[in-house]
Amino acid sequence: MDASKRQLNLLDLTCIGINAIVGSSIFLFPGALAKELGPASVLAFAVVGVMLLAVGLCFAEASTHFESAGGAYLYADAAFGPTVGFGIGWMCWATYILGWAAVANGIAKYLGYFHPAAGTYGFGKAVAAVAIVALAALNYRGVKLGARASNFFTAAKLGALTLFILAGLPQIELARFAPFAPLGYKGLGPACFMAYFAFQGFEAVPVPGGETENPRRNVPLAVCIALIVASVVYMLVQITAVGTYPGLAQSQRPLADAAVGVLGAWGAGFIAIAAATSMTGYTSGAALVAPRFAAALAEHKNLPAAFAEPHPVYGTPYKSIVVTAAITLAAALALDFRQLVDISNIVVCVMYASTCVAVPILRRKLPAPEGAFKLPGGWLIPIFGLFATFWLGAQGSMKEIVWSVVILAAGFALRLGLAPARQA
Repeated sequence: MDASKRQLNLLDLTCIGINAIVGSSIFLFPGALAKELGPASVLAFAVVGVMLLAVGLCFAEASTHFESAGGAYLYADAAFGPTVGFGIGWMCWATYILGWAAVANGIAKYLGYFHPAAGTYGFGKAVAAVAIVALAALNYRGVKLGARASNFFTAAKLGALTLFILAGLPQIELARFAPFAPLGYKGLGPACFMAYFAFQGFEAVPVPGGETENPRRNVPLAVCIALIVASVVYMLVQITAVGTYPGLAQSQRPLADAAVGVLGAWGAGFIAIAAATSMTGYTSGAALVAPRFAAALAEHKNLPAAFAEPHPVYGTPYKSIVVTAAITLAAALALDFRQLVDISNIVVCVMYASTCVAVPILRRKLPAPEGAFKLPGGWLIPIFGLFATFWLGAQGSMKEIVWSVVILAAGFALRLGLAPARQA
């Protein structure tokens, strides 16, 4: 790609990663995690963070073989061939559509703090629709505009969470951590399944690789930085919430309620605004990343060529942006937040597992340039990442697995229908 088109730098990529990871979950899940495990709920973030760091490292190495857009789809296509590659690319696209729709549905949950009407079903769907359409329109105008929005939202959400942590840590009552696991550890699996959604997003970093400065250096760095920052923030937020708010397990807006004790009367409103901002920020990142999967599929003739066609003025894959936003809007209106989260958790397993397996294959097929990032220990980290992905996915239910199969089957049916056009 022309160097003038490579507009994203290391800061942009890191913010895309953090913004994609830190979305709705840290504002909505601390109470549910505490309900499953009590004070031991902090372990859910620690366990999943370590597990997915291995997966993130696999993405970091795999990214060094490529300088174009596509992320996990490119890795699978190069390692396993076009048929498997299409399946992974299709599931990548589906993952981001589901995540985008889920978080858009979550925005109104915190807006309900300010007025009961804001918490109604109809208002929630209206907010989701506005967020999806507005942020798709922003990304339609250019990748740098989308990145600037991502950077702004990343700074805003991290600033709010940091304030909560710094104000709350000195107020922690250690007695609230005893007993540490009053319900035992049988809830660790379900808690980790929830935390799994909270960590998804680091795989977004390599996707706009074709629009990135020095992608072989910046992509691996950004993946690792984003995962480490998110892990530390999540654990500190959970520790602060557990240690300062005795009613955490029963709260529907856990951080807002905890913030009243930590920050005073204004704290709940501040966190409610921060939560809505954070969720909007996640949707801005999804609006940037999701259409690039469709564009990458189109570049390899797995979707109509028009999906990869750049806008004559803005240079963005504008047709992919429009179609992706339309599908996301339909999903957001048809399904609720928790349904979308559970389905997304299973669908994303396909993307993570394929990248872990692809790493050693890509080493043989596509030797990376000298000095490129390479994992130590041969197969060790990819195998651990593969195990982590399967274990986390196994915490879901058969219903979500069926949904995943249906989504994959729909993709291959479309690919079959487009076969004559690909051969023309």
